[in-house]
Amino acid sequence: MDKPKITVLIALIGKHPQHVEHFIREKGHNLKRVHLLHTCDKDQPPSRDGDVGTSECKHCGSGGLIDYGKLAKDTIKELKRVHKGIEIIPEIYDDAHDIHELQIRIDEIVEDEQKDHDVLLKNIALEISGGTNIAAAAQIFAIYNIEIVPFYVDNKENKNGEWVREISVPVNWGKKLSPTAKNILKIIVGSEFTIKSKGPLSETPDGEDPRLVEGQITRIDLERKLGRRPSVSSLNILKDSNLIEILPEYNVYHNISEEEDDDVWELRTYSQPAYKVTKDGQIAAKYLKFPTIKQKART
Repeated sequence: MDKPKITVLIALIGKHPQHVEHFIREKGHNLKRVHLLHTCDKDQPPSRDGDVGTSECKHCGSGGLIDYGKLAKDTIKELKRVHKGIEIIPEIYDDAHDIHELQIRIDEIVEDEQKDHDVLLKNIALEISGGTNIAAAAQIFAIYNIEIVPFYVDNKENKNGEWVREISVPVNWGKKLSPTAKNILKIIVGSEFTIKSKGPLSETPDGEDPRLVEGQITRIDLERKLGRRPSVSSLNILKDSNLIEILPEYNVYHNISEEEDDDVWELRTYSQPAYKVTKDGQIAAKYLKFPTIKQKART
């Protein structure tokens, strides 16, 4: 499934605002508006211990106390100069230590974008790299309450030269699964796949490596555990929520011997689907309340 195009960015800027530039460069190909949340606090110490001595951070000024209002103004001015095709919108909030105010401001921005510009929620990103620890907590609450798409800009590139990391929030989506989808996820999470010979209720041939994979099951075994065919819509919802992978094939052992009493096993692919839980699915499964559904296993 293609990733949604991000047309609106919401980010908080503070002492180190460079993360916004990194995001725009990597993910800003479709950006139309950037909302930059910031306070106008003046005379703030550069560190938590309240030290007003010289700061070694070149991005915070020459040293001493920090004027966050001026820092934000300079950042916004530079972004407007460099990115003339994107509307850069300052969003001032009052109290950097109020966990509720920032959540409310983010919610208001999202509502305005949806109402005034018909922007879909999936096209709005919240980039959570900036601000204090309290601001980070407020942004996380906003992610869960609004279901906005979250991103984080790391302090270094990954092996692909990328700074931006998309964050999955599987627990939030998982709570909205139907009982049928939850039950399927529960079965997949608790399953163990081993390479067997082809056929129903088969086992790994003696002397062959089973190559166990936890959290994976074939369609045949899933159907047997459910007692019916698995719901295609439920499987697709699990896949679209990044809770499972749908594999087009899996390995089986095939006997290539022409002698009845002398098995020779060869590894081959079997073109039938299998299902594997993702890391997001593993996390979601820990928090979901699974329904009690009687399963009638086929014999």
